[in-house]
Amino acid sequence: MKLKIIIVLILSVINCKAQGFPKKEPMKIFDIEKFDKNKNHRKEYADTLYNGTIIKQREREREYIEIIKYEDKHIEDFNSYHKNGKLKIQGYFLENDFYKGIWKEYDEQGNLIKETDYDKGFDYTWEDLLKLLKKREVDIKDTGNTTIRKDEGEWWVYYVEGLYIYNIRIDGKTGKILLDDKDLFEEGS
Repeated sequence: MKLKIIIVLILSVINCKAQGFPKKEPMKIFDIEKFDKNKNHRKEYADTLYNGTIIKQREREREYIEIIKYEDKHIEDFNSYHKNGKLKIQGYFLENDFYKGIWKEYDEQGNLIKETDYDKGFDYTWEDLLKLLKKREVDIKDTGNTTIRKDEGEWWVYYVEGLYIYNIRIDGKTGKILLDDKDLFEEGS
């Protein structure tokens, strides 16, 4: 009888795991000791990994900031940490203020307190936009001449090519191009 009870308990634990009960993700922790050992006089530290990934960290009055740039991706990881080293904010962005995906915010104990989905309402995805910009040979990493953002349910893209400034607006739901303008670039504009 005891053997049957043990077998039933083991099978129910296995069944619970198979049903996909959510696993708690391990919390990212900022390595304060390593940062303090390597930071410069401006309270910044940068490291380049063997695969070309660049990790930039800096200390602010109330937090630590970490930006991870991947060699083969346009989107960068953004992490901010409380002064105790626990994760504060985690998200993804493009250098010119375009936020992507779900951004998560945590309290000082590491409890999730807020999620913001920056892709909500946009069926025409970042990947769809990348395909269009690749066809047009737009250098999105040239953030001095290219701006991408989401506003009022639309993608807004501005870029400079030669003597022209291009202005594109795309419906975030349908992907329909609503505006495709080309103006002569004037100094100071």
